[in-house]
Amino acid sequence: MTLYCVPKHLVSCLAAGCILLSWIVSDLAASEPTHGFSYFGDLKYPADMAHFDYVNPDAPQGGGTSLGFVGTFNSFNHLSDKGVVGAYVGGSMMFDPLMRTAEDQHGTYYALLADSVQVADDLSWVQYTLRDGGHWHDGTPITIDDILWTFDLYKNRASLGLRSSYRLIDRMEQTGPRSFRFVFSDKVEKTRHMVSQTAGFTPMPKHYWETRDPTVTMIEPGLGSGPYRIVDIDPGRSYTFKRVTDYWANDLNTNRGYFNFDTIEVMYFFDKNVMLQALKAGVFDYYRDQNEADVATAYEIEAKRRGLLKKETYQMGNSFGMHYGLVFNLRRPLFQDIRVREALTLAYNFEWQNRVYWYGGMERNHSHFARSGMQARGRPSSEEIRLLAPFRDQLPPRVFTDPIEFPTNDTFGRNRNMLMQADALLKEAGWIVRDQQRVNADTGEQMRFDIIIAYIDHERMMSPYVDNLRRLGIDVALRRVESNLMINRLRTYDYDTTMRKIYTFALPYPNRMRFQFTSRYADQENMQNYSGLKDPVIDFLVERVAEATTQHEMDTAGRALDRVLRWQFHIIPDGHPVGRHLVYWNRLGHPPLGGEYMNWTGFPHIWWYDEERDARVRTGLAALEEEQ
Repeated sequence: MTLYCVPKHLVSCLAAGCILLSWIVSDLAASEPTHGFSYFGDLKYPADMAHFDYVNPDAPQGGGTSLGFVGTFNSFNHLSDKGVVGAYVGGSMMFDPLMRTAEDQHGTYYALLADSVQVADDLSWVQYTLRDGGHWHDGTPITIDDILWTFDLYKNRASLGLRSSYRLIDRMEQTGPRSFRFVFSDKVEKTRHMVSQTAGFTPMPKHYWETRDPTVTMIEPGLGSGPYRIVDIDPGRSYTFKRVTDYWANDLNTNRGYFNFDTIEVMYFFDKNVMLQALKAGVFDYYRDQNEADVATAYEIEAKRRGLLKKETYQMGNSFGMHYGLVFNLRRPLFQDIRVREALTLAYNFEWQNRVYWYGGMERNHSHFARSGMQARGRPSSEEIRLLAPFRDQLPPRVFTDPIEFPTNDTFGRNRNMLMQADALLKEAGWIVRDQQRVNADTGEQMRFDIIIAYIDHERMMSPYVDNLRRLGIDVALRRVESNLMINRLRTYDYDTTMRKIYTFALPYPNRMRFQFTSRYADQENMQNYSGLKDPVIDFLVERVAEATTQHEMDTAGRALDRVLRWQFHIIPDGHPVGRHLVYWNRLGHPPLGGEYMNWTGFPHIWWYDEERDARVRTGLAALEEEQ
């Protein structure tokens, strides 16, 4: 490492020990600086691109919109653990990150506040150069001092979530007049995910926060650098984002087609039913509804039938993972027999519940990586078989031969055929029926276990399943516990079965997958291997996913892993939403949504106000009033 001397007046002076106080240039090998970073190395757009393909570069700018949330807020300080922070506060509407995510590529980012990015070949550091011309809303330039001060804040003094996000970054080094480097800890595995994390780094203004306490709640909006500032605050009820007329990055190609509204009002309601009535009355414009029953039934009004109110559903490109499922605790002797686990899985009638509770708005989870390239489908490919072949003696034969999808139940009535198959499997495993009770053929002990849940929705979901199990002679107790007790029981694996979300991502975090699925973490408390999986094949495949250098390698290993996990029957999958549901008044426009990698609705960032549509909506609503 070579140290370069610099004039004293150019040396940054920060007392925090995690910041190196002089410019550093490393001799380690690195790629050339570039305008973007991609997880798998390929950038779709050149540095001189006109705009992203998924935006409307000619979207009209002006007008306003509004959206609703259930709940309230009491703070605009996103740096603190205290208080309830308002929606979009601390995000890209108020503050500029170093890089912007490309919504039509896999794990790819393009320079925004940064001018360029450079990554060490061994992934030990990532370096950025600050773009010239950036300034805060008060006109003060954004400087390296802001960058260094913010890193110290995030790492040592901000909220627990922010401190946790930056714990694997050892330090920050200033490497030039406008360049700086995140250096990752020697004690952690170097991954491209860590590089991706730095792309979202959002500086705060040092001169603003030096006289304020970042750990307390604040109803005063912080000083930002982004396209909007907050005005017109009604505490607990609403606030408005107003366009910053002299926003420094208005003309950047990475911002073309973004931030088209002059004003965006955020409104809060204490009750969802009241909020839905306000939406249907035209009090606000937009809502993303995540309740399948409400989506199916709550919006059938005359304004919708006349096209004034729109309801749209889009399949997004994000991974759902396993979403919700009933986890078996394999640490319990009862669930160590795979035939028992398969039988209990067959007894779950997802199709009936989807029809009755969710109005057909859910799809069955056949995969741990639903809606990602790692999702296995049908029978295994030749590449998957080659990867699994060395473990043929350790795996069930059907991993190599059978489709991964679960059998389908009748949506009406009871799933009698599946219950009969479950009964046969239980008898084969030594659990017979005697006096209408399922008992062990050798010991006479009745089969019994608990299902532990924390939410009333899960109680409704599990009640028909419990009824099916009792028809099989199994003594099952459905117990709803308060959240703190649930957390403690999860930490110590003190349950028979429980409802959990198994999160995975289109670009899975290696450590998260290890925590969830591998042998090393099966018996460590406070981990997420809720099933207690201990399988060397799973351990091997998780590492193949983590070490993949191309998307094809990652997807192939992921699909093989998906099959092995599926045939473990360690979880009874429920379903995931068929898409994201948007309800809005037809005065708004948006570009095409639901692209291969697009994992958001784009509202309000790439939507716009349409004056002609607004006139039609107003005329239509006036006509409806006259008809009443």
